[in-house]
Amino acid sequence: MAETEQANIQLKTKRQPGNGISDSWYSIFLVSPAMLVLIFFGLVPLLYAIYLSFHYADLTVGGVQGWVGLDNYRDALNNNSFWDATRRTLTFTIFSVGIEMILGIALAFMINQLRWFKGIIRALFLLPLASAPVAVGLVWRYLYDPDFGVYTQLLKLFTGIQAPVWLGDPKWAMPSIIVFDVWMWTPFVLLIVLAGLQSLPREPFEAAELDGASTWMVLRRLTFPMLTPVLTLIFILRTIDAIKLYDAVITLTRGGPGTATETVTYYLYRIGLKYFRLDQASAMALLVLFAVVVFSGVILRPMMKAQAERTRGN
Repeated sequence: MAETEQANIQLKTKRQPGNGISDSWYSIFLVSPAMLVLIFFGLVPLLYAIYLSFHYADLTVGGVQGWVGLDNYRDALNNNSFWDATRRTLTFTIFSVGIEMILGIALAFMINQLRWFKGIIRALFLLPLASAPVAVGLVWRYLYDPDFGVYTQLLKLFTGIQAPVWLGDPKWAMPSIIVFDVWMWTPFVLLIVLAGLQSLPREPFEAAELDGASTWMVLRRLTFPMLTPVLTLIFILRTIDAIKLYDAVITLTRGGPGTATETVTYYLYRIGLKYFRLDQASAMALLVLFAVVVFSGVILRPMMKAQAERTRGN
């Protein structure tokens, strides 16, 4: 009888997913749906884009024709329109991400000092993030209307100045999109920084207060160094997302007036899906991807090196 019970216990133990090979297969089974989605929607399009970039692929003459080697990459690097779109994208990224980081960090520090209504304020700041970018872009298009828009009326009411054609003037079109993007994504920076501030250990700050450290000294020596991983992650995520800007352009200006707001993503859309040159669009997209990967690696390398040193020290 005892032997039978012991055999049953051993059999149940072997069937548990936390033992030996079964644990590995159980883990693979759990992550396989997500991996299949990632492969189908991420890896397969990437491999197909690489394939197209080395071939002549013009949909107006019958799709993929033949091998052209590095010709598409050479044409992309010699394409002035591609570099102009890249320059506009970098200008947008520098200003929008810079303003969002400054405003988001400042607002996060202010909200972190509040004693009341923190939850309500966080919920309010979530509203832009919870909205569909295309729908919000259409709303902002009406806000920018040169005749009946809210911003036009406010400027006329408080200053008496005739407002410019926000989205129709090459001087104001890109700043208008930057303002929209800042409104849309500053809450993202704010909420992540606020979460980082609230997760910091209190002991170092209490010790600094006992030592009589000034507020500036605490910020410079404690707060910002401890927040560096969080700020680095936010900066990389927002930079990558700004480089991919498309929704705001397609809903507000469609790249105009002229090409004043034509970002690199919108230019790739125009080349690939309007002119049907998927080969050139793929080559340009891969060049942008390579630049983003290199940029992310350069930014992340010091942080990963410091983390490795701390791990060895422990």
